[in-house]
Amino acid sequence: MKVIIVLASDILKFPPVLNLVNILNDMSIKTTVICTRTEFDVKDMKYVKLSRINIDYENIFNPLVKMIKLPEISDIFWKKINEFYEEDSILWVVSNLTLKYLGNKIKKYKYILHFLELSENLKYYNKIPFLKLNAHELCSKSLGVIVPEYNRAHILQAWWGLEKTPFVFSNKPYIKNVIDKNSDISNKEARVIFEKVQNKKIILYQGILDAERPLDKFIKAIGKLGEDFVFLVMSGGKNIYSNLKENNYYFIPFVKPPYHLEITSHAYIGVLSYFPTKDTGYSVLNTLYCAPNKTFEYGMFRVPMLGNNIPGLRFLFETQKCGICFDNFTEEDIIKGIKSIEKNYKYLSDRALEYFNSVDSETEIKTIFDNICLRYI
Repeated sequence: MKVIIVLASDILKFPPVLNLVNILNDMSIKTTVICTRTEFDVKDMKYVKLSRINIDYENIFNPLVKMIKLPEISDIFWKKINEFYEEDSILWVVSNLTLKYLGNKIKKYKYILHFLELSENLKYYNKIPFLKLNAHELCSKSLGVIVPEYNRAHILQAWWGLEKTPFVFSNKPYIKNVIDKNSDISNKEARVIFEKVQNKKIILYQGILDAERPLDKFIKAIGKLGEDFVFLVMSGGKNIYSNLKENNYYFIPFVKPPYHLEITSHAYIGVLSYFPTKDTGYSVLNTLYCAPNKTFEYGMFRVPMLGNNIPGLRFLFETQKCGICFDNFTEEDIIKGIKSIEKNYKYLSDRALEYFNSVDSETEIKTIFDNICLRYI
């Protein structure tokens, strides 16, 4: 059996796909990764081959031009896929964007659909709503559908009228080499910042910076806690809060996985911020039922979590007891949340690690293969 993972993006920006690749490699499954613009290193992976595609589709902003160029880009992907696809191959298609590139032609192949985000419709472009793929048909003809979170599985099943509930492959990091708490930091730029914040209580946010994940009130709230605290943001995006002149706010640009976890290992509290907004290309439920890999990354290092009150976080914190939700996105409620965590720090810290250990990513993948793959080979 061979697996061909197709991702229309840079794999380094998708930790769940890196996890998948590492698991398949350790399972001795021959795997080819077709992706775009990446520095992903496969030299230590015995069973993984990398094939890059160079496209500039994401920088096209005119929807008409996007639609005109779509067939051209689709052909590029299919030519590359057919270089590797054989009778015993399975296409593992990651993200709805990748599926749009591949289109209905995929029905001629054996394939799995792996959705990292939640979209009610598989539209080609938001401003052209009548051009979309038939989600029910594509999912029904697949070997299986995978999502990263329990609620999303049932939401997709209801939206798309699926006979079977999608499988869950959690966004937990799959790390073979142990990274210790308060690990040495490899990234030079990060080391410079850590020299400034030694012996401080580091409240950390790591992830995307956008309207759905506002941090301004966190920055201001933590600024009021005094010099014992710092708020550290680690992101691959632009520092959109550089205008906020709080003395204890620091920004670290993108750090290549898994070395970003060296920074996570120093966190005192981990921040999660999710507020639904429109016009993102995804359903507003995508944010309400978030499935952030950073909850596991915080949990790996016993880091209690603080987030706003949405179902995806509240359900996690109430069942796993690894964090606290605040009700109102105000500086006062954020400060109360931080102080509440400090009062119960040992308990929340221990439960954060228990949460991390409660999920076995390799078992999840083996279960998926047992249920939907091996019967077709």
